[in-house]
Amino acid sequence: MTFQALMDEHGSIEHFKKRAHVFSQGAKSNSIYLVKQGALKAYYLDLDGKEYVKSLLFTGNTIASIKALQGDVCSFSLICLEDTSVYKLSYDKIKDIALSNLSVANSVIDLLMQFGIKKERREFELLTLSAEQRYQQLLASTPDIHQRVTQNDMARYLGITPVALSRIKHKPSIT
Repeated sequence: MTFQALMDEHGSIEHFKKRAHVFSQGAKSNSIYLVKQGALKAYYLDLDGKEYVKSLLFTGNTIASIKALQGDVCSFSLICLEDTSVYKLSYDKIKDIALSNLSVANSVIDLLMQFGIKKERREFELLTLSAEQRYQQLLASTPDIHQRVTQNDMARYLGITPVALSRIKHKPSIT
């Protein structure tokens, strides 16, 4: 059983308006979310209120606060960048089903591998690629990014200032 099929069968669909939070940093959330339609931003706030964009999510992406799944609180917030629908399924329900269904257990393993790969790719990009290279990769993976995400959010995701992003965008070699 695919994770999508698991969500179809056991998950609930929740709808959120643009700017609504799915969950917030410091709150409890024992669920895994699969984006049915829309765009979201996962972000951290430091003690001074400065925002750091962890990830941008679109249709088909999954997300959860792993800390929160283990009984702690969410270490980041998840906000809708446009009207969004997500599948929601509690981690406890997934574990219960996986105990008796090898196919579901394998889907969960695959999902965890996808989370790990995504984190590893993000770390690699931030640590080894230039801001311009990160921007080019973002454009390649999400061609309509400029219609869906603000320049400020893109800059925070890339780890640069909006001014630096503007300079990169206006270089002749960037499309």
